[in-house]
Amino acid sequence: MKKIRIVCSLCLFLIAFILHKICKRNYVKNIESCYETVHVFSAVAQAKTKWSFIESIVLNVLDGSRNSNCDCCIYGYQGTPIYRVNAVVKETYIHNSKFTDLIARQFQCSVKKIGFRMVNIQLVGKMESCSISYNLHPVLYPEIKENGFGICSKIAYNYLNPLHLIEWFEYQKMMGVDMVLISLQSLNKDAYKVLRYYEKEGITTLISFPNDMPGKLDRGFRLKNWHYHQSSHDEQVAVYSCKEFFQGFAFVAIIDFDEIIVNDRFSEYTQILMSEILPSYPDASAFTLNVSFFITDWGVSGVEPLITSKYIRRTYPLAYRYKNIYLPNRTESIDTHGIWSKKGYRRISLRSHNVILHHYRDCNKLDMFPGDCMSFPKYTDTKMILIMPKLYDRVIAAKKRCKI
Repeated sequence: MKKIRIVCSLCLFLIAFILHKICKRNYVKNIESCYETVHVFSAVAQAKTKWSFIESIVLNVLDGSRNSNCDCCIYGYQGTPIYRVNAVVKETYIHNSKFTDLIARQFQCSVKKIGFRMVNIQLVGKMESCSISYNLHPVLYPEIKENGFGICSKIAYNYLNPLHLIEWFEYQKMMGVDMVLISLQSLNKDAYKVLRYYEKEGITTLISFPNDMPGKLDRGFRLKNWHYHQSSHDEQVAVYSCKEFFQGFAFVAIIDFDEIIVNDRFSEYTQILMSEILPSYPDASAFTLNVSFFITDWGVSGVEPLITSKYIRRTYPLAYRYKNIYLPNRTESIDTHGIWSKKGYRRISLRSHNVILHHYRDCNKLDMFPGDCMSFPKYTDTKMILIMPKLYDRVIAAKKRCKI
């Protein structure tokens, strides 16, 4: 009887040992190198008045891992001290995600117990060590501006007309914009000088964005390099950076450098939102703007040299490729054209209001109309000519200061 018990005990031990080995082998097999598979684009701390109040950092990434099982290594000045904590998935961009190798995703790392000012951060796999020799990313500390207006311009890439860029920035300043966040790839020299000038002025923050995107696909943000599925996730990483960076602002617009928001009285954005629009829609999480397309191929119809007064013929305002002004504290998530509201709030379409988006582009980039772009109905809109003298003076003065 005793021998039987011993044999049974040995059998149970062997079974347990074998199961342990199998589980351990599967566990190790499922552990990946986050350094190799997860590509971090920015790391943004929670918006607080003091760094000691910060409870979390969000990393905005393209994730090619199977299990998204990573840790955060957080460093102080000169690489010490080091704090390691589990990275939790905060949000995943699901649009076309079944057809992409790299998915736009946000990881969140709790820093409630940290006792030093965070300088750099990295993602590592569970079996990888923290090391300052690779893949470090600076921690961004966003401002809190309770009545602030921010613009997310996503990605600056390839070639931008430097004079048009100056005109765009000077118009935004006239409209009371506090900050523009830009993810920056390589640019033509003069456009880069313009962005650096406005960075020094304090109206823009530049985040480095790789010229060669990670992964196997050769792609970019120009129309001929755009990959229908993957490029939308590449772009979303820049939008995620904006989402976190502007968390302490009152209003944020996601617009490009060929778009401006216009109202009939040219009131500052925050002023018209606070005094007129928001009181009419107290449960609004965002305001969707109709778009008027000013087609440059239609030729000069106004007064040169500013693009906003040079082209004054437009399409009828359309709810196509619309953009939004959203309220961060009432919004769950965003992408270039979409808004997901928090419970109790809703997105408002401003179809009949005098706030509208002006979009300046050529026919080659218009894909929403049937037929020939040159034959579309044309409407003359002279609003921007009203402020042309003032805007022109600002552009010329800024051009001299930019030394271009």
